[in-house]
Amino acid sequence: MPIGYRRTLVVALLAASLAACASDDVTGAPDPAAAGTFTVDARTNWQYVSLADSAVVTPMPSATESGAWDIAFNGTAITLNGGEAGPGGIVAACICQNAAATGAEVLAMTAASELGDFDAVTSVPSGLSWVSDALTPAIAGWYTGTGSAAVADTAKSWLVRGADSVSYAVVRVRALTGPTATTAGKVTLEYAVQPNAASPLGAARTLEVDLTTPGAKYVDLVAGALTTTSDWDLRLDGFTIRVNGGISGAGKGAAAVGATEFRLATTAVTQANAYRSDVYAGIFDTARYYRYNIAGDHRISPSFDVYLLRRGTSTYKLQVIGYYGSTGTVRQISIRWQRLDV
Repeated sequence: MPIGYRRTLVVALLAASLAACASDDVTGAPDPAAAGTFTVDARTNWQYVSLADSAVVTPMPSATESGAWDIAFNGTAITLNGGEAGPGGIVAACICQNAAATGAEVLAMTAASELGDFDAVTSVPSGLSWVSDALTPAIAGWYTGTGSAAVADTAKSWLVRGADSVSYAVVRVRALTGPTATTAGKVTLEYAVQPNAASPLGAARTLEVDLTTPGAKYVDLVAGALTTTSDWDLRLDGFTIRVNGGISGAGKGAAAVGATEFRLATTAVTQANAYRSDVYAGIFDTARYYRYNIAGDHRISPSFDVYLLRRGTSTYKLQVIGYYGSTGTVRQISIRWQRLDV
């Protein structure tokens, strides 16, 4: 073999060896933590996001049966894939570094000014309380006590937007008869209907809903009767009242806590942002990511608190950095996130 050829072959083999070593080094190195920013249009429907894919996904066959998503957005509501909401096993905690901030301080915050707080979280602090999502009805706290000792809390009332998004009603639970450990017994609803936002509030009516027989009972408030069709406003089952909207139904139903006692109510219509549908919620309900109306203009102002989401062996940090689009469009939820190396 000629000397020149041998020298060329040696150089080629050496180069290949070095390349292989470099390739092994790269392959064996840990992947950098996944990170990014994301914006979803949460105006009309739930938007399900996979953080690992940094993309909106479609849960199949349903959200409560799919592990493909991590976090979901709809209006101001945020749901995580864990607990009653889905099989993902996600638990979450809030660092809530801005919990004590004043309204003026929150209004002065921007995505840029609060990046430092986000970057400062490089590991999981000790002593955090991790929670998973559970059903959170828009109408809650309508009774006190438990089991057979449960009684209606007649001082509370709710402003209910109907499933048709046109009708409204003021509703309270007037009485419980024969409650047990598993059911509220016979529930007497007292309500007044407003056919549309421009109409006056109608006269008070009552309806008894018998929960002592098996199965959920559905109420059409405009008709003032129980119904077996999809045209329902309230669903009663056990000790739970649901509205026909959010995760409970296909309608546009929602409810807001009444500002006065039932007998003093003059309208069931209030600010649109005050109505809430039923959701699966956890940390984002008990430690909300925003302040409402702190400038007197009914705007949503992100508090830029940092949250931690844990799924299996992966932990993510997350910060909501926007609620409005570049042209002021509402419910354009922007987040930044990063997987921590834990």
